[in-house]
Amino acid sequence: MKKGIKILLIILEIIIVLGIIFFAVDYYRVNNNEKPIFCIKSPGGTIRDGGTTEYFGIGYKVIDFNTIEGFDDIKIGTWFMSYNDFNEEIEEYNKQAVIEAVVVEVNNNGLLVMGKDNTTELYSIGFTDEGNIGFKQGQEVSIYFDGIVMTSYPMQLGNIDKIEIIKDKSEIEIPNNVLRYCYNKKENVTVTINEVTSTSISLNVKDTNEIPYEYSKSYTIYKKVKNENYTGIGYQIGENTGNSTAGFTGTGSEYIWKELDKNSNVIIENTIEPLTYFLPSMTDETENFTYNSWKFDWTELYGELTERRL
Repeated sequence: MKKGIKILLIILEIIIVLGIIFFAVDYYRVNNNEKPIFCIKSPGGTIRDGGTTEYFGIGYKVIDFNTIEGFDDIKIGTWFMSYNDFNEEIEEYNKQAVIEAVVVEVNNNGLLVMGKDNTTELYSIGFTDEGNIGFKQGQEVSIYFDGIVMTSYPMQLGNIDKIEIIKDKSEIEIPNNVLRYCYNKKENVTVTINEVTSTSISLNVKDTNEIPYEYSKSYTIYKKVKNENYTGIGYQIGENTGNSTAGFTGTGSEYIWKELDKNSNVIIENTIEPLTYFLPSMTDETENFTYNSWKFDWTELYGELTERRL
């Protein structure tokens, strides 16, 4: 009888020692975000939340979270540890979204960033309480926020919890069209009329933007004509009733603008030519700018303009 008890105690001691060793090894692995090796997988299989798995060891339990929302963590505790013990932590994680981005512009109050995976997406974000922690153009950052995205342009994010610098210099190049949007201003473009005749107009365009401003070279010529539908009298809308009064439209415009009749179907681009004789001498090394001069000749398209009075 005593011999049996002694053997039982020895076996129990071995189990306890092994349990402590196994727990120590798996505890170390869990803290390094690795799966346990001295546990058996729960017979119930994975939990239907995206793939969370429970493991059982000698006197301890491991839960390897892998939810659809992205909560990816490993917890270790006693056999009494439950999935529901971490509901609050999971809910807090679910409230937080992350955007990986590249800094395009740093201003006094925040950043303008573009999506790392989609460079056409621009976001305007304010600094957190930490302020400007050394942000500069070209850095890769992770932005942690509440998941709310306002679809303006640039898009704006909801409450921002943290902005973390991931890489000081991203391999992703910022496209010129994004740089133009952020840094170019039409106020930096000056258009000067050099000459106007009955068949053409010539212009100088000075652009002091770091990256030349993109503008289209096209035109349409209109003339002011009498509005044939103008009567000077408004029209009644609806009928007077016991609960409402009929409304009236405005009288409209006596004159309207109408495109001149075209003499041909010539392509507008073929009526525009670059000029060199109107370009000024660019010897000022203190100012960075580009200069272009263009002549718009509408002789083939509209013919010679004549003065007319209404």
